[in-house]
Amino acid sequence: MNNKSCYASICRYVPESIRRCLEAVSDADREKINEIRLRVNRPVSVTSSGKSYFVTKNGGLTAQPLLGVNAEKSEISETLKAICSFSVHSYTKELSQGYITIENGVRAGIAGTAVQNGDNKNSVKYINALNFRIPRQVKGCAEMICSKLCAQKPCGIIICGGVSSGKTTLLRDICRILGNRFIVSLVDERGELAGCSEGVPGNDVGAFTDVLDGYSRSDGIISAIRSLSPEVIMCDEISTDEDSKAILSAAGCGVRFIATAHCENADDLKKRHFIAGLIDSGIFDYAVIMAGSKAPGVIKEIRRIKND
Repeated sequence: MNNKSCYASICRYVPESIRRCLEAVSDADREKINEIRLRVNRPVSVTSSGKSYFVTKNGGLTAQPLLGVNAEKSEISETLKAICSFSVHSYTKELSQGYITIENGVRAGIAGTAVQNGDNKNSVKYINALNFRIPRQVKGCAEMICSKLCAQKPCGIIICGGVSSGKTTLLRDICRILGNRFIVSLVDERGELAGCSEGVPGNDVGAFTDVLDGYSRSDGIISAIRSLSPEVIMCDEISTDEDSKAILSAAGCGVRFIATAHCENADDLKKRHFIAGLIDSGIFDYAVIMAGSKAPGVIKEIRRIKND
């Protein structure tokens, strides 16, 4: 999978009027784009190298909104139907989570009006914006981490960073590298890491990696322990008590964990109770701190957090 195929995938889901504009964007500009946003009655925009631009009729990128091509309400609705395979009611769970993963691991984020269901969970209607996030496989970006921390055997690593800091990209490459040396179970709840299509990974995740695509983190971790005999389990965005309980249970079987968490620095980890408990239990040996969205992919610090 590469940026070019992901970009082409997105173009297939949007209406023809918007598709023509996106397909007119130069190859050089496409390579730098990591988000494409459609907002009702506002110009189509992209995020490129940390900056936002509007797409013109001829495929140019501009900072002037009046020069951009607007997305109409009907076009947002048409795009949503396409990403839901023209069966929106079949995607109730995904809509309640605020995103739908399409081919090549591209995630379509959804904004609209929240509606509380009978089970006290939110769904969303009156969709007013869609944000397509393009995942990137940057081979080699984790070589330093793996050689420094996992030269002889895998260890527990928590990767910390905010939105667009590159933590998922780093985790993906760690999986590729270690997955060629150890038995890895990759729990890919949102489909962003392996980029599976009909169960087949679009990304290089390593020869010894088993992918649990679409599983919740807690269910995937438990399933891996029961049936896959992993040496390492990897997952993205630890965020619930259920995740923490599953990790603690699996760690008792001698499995190492490498995961990400949404936080800006190592000190913030302790403020999240579901992660603080894991640190106190010695699940993670090191915290890898990303520099942030202004320097995506840059590692700011590697900190030893396990007390021997």
